[in-house]
Amino acid sequence: MNKKILIIENDRDIREIVDIILTERGYEVADCAHKPISELHTYNADVIILDEWVLGKTEGHMLCLELKTIDQLMNIPVIILSTAQNIEEIACACKADGFVRKPFDIEELITEVARVCLLCDLPS
Repeated sequence: MNKKILIIENDRDIREIVDIILTERGYEVADCAHKPISELHTYNADVIILDEWVLGKTEGHMLCLELKTIDQLMNIPVIILSTAQNIEEIACACKADGFVRKPFDIEELITEVARVCLLCDLPS
């Protein structure tokens, strides 16, 4: 069964690139950049890819921390996308399961998504 990846990214071009890359690799991809957090559980995602700046207002790491407190979402692995130099520290602080620096290398993105998808298969 294909893993479902939910992309929360305010940059339409990056959203589309990530969608194309992951769809070509057999993932099912949905985007919800403009949906309220209360609706995210309806996507039944296996992994969430989250931009560090969501809609230019919310810091992605704060949203990640919030996701990790919501019963329906807390066990879904999150990958943070960011241009921040300290992205590794940010990802650790917000309990993200992975990170990818922007601009990203396609193989790096694919490898990180595959690694985090393995977390979905581990018993909780």
